[in-house]
Amino acid sequence: MFRKLLTLAVVLLVPAVAGAQTDTAGNIKQIETMEQAINAAIQKGDVAAFKANIADDAVTMDGNGAMPVAEFVKLFGQFKVASFSTDQSKVTFLNDTTAIHTYRWTGKGSMMRQPFANVNWESTTWVKRGGKWVAVFHQETPATLPPPAVKK
Repeated sequence: MFRKLLTLAVVLLVPAVAGAQTDTAGNIKQIETMEQAINAAIQKGDVAAFKANIADDAVTMDGNGAMPVAEFVKLFGQFKVASFSTDQSKVTFLNDTTAIHTYRWTGKGSMMRQPFANVNWESTTWVKRGGKWVAVFHQETPATLPPPAVKK
């Protein structure tokens, strides 16, 4: 009898666990895609596309301190991003509705005509609100070491 119950429990649990893993993989892909869309919107100067994935009460932080997203948007025209790429992406879920996305950003550009660091370690906190993932906090830290050489 115990073996039958154990077998039944395994049969019932395996699909539930597999479904949860599929859902997490889908959420990871969605968060990574939205993060890329935010970076692309900044590069293109597209405020509407930028705001589509950002909570109204979001905050960003860099070497100048914290700034509400409403203030950041006012400076949008001051950003000039010639190119960018991201790698070393990792999404960590704190629970079903909160995730932290960390990655390395590499690119060229300026803000207020001042060049910014070509390599930054960045993280964004994502929260699921009303069934949609939105960025609520973003930080960037300039890398102190050059990126590793690319092997050809």
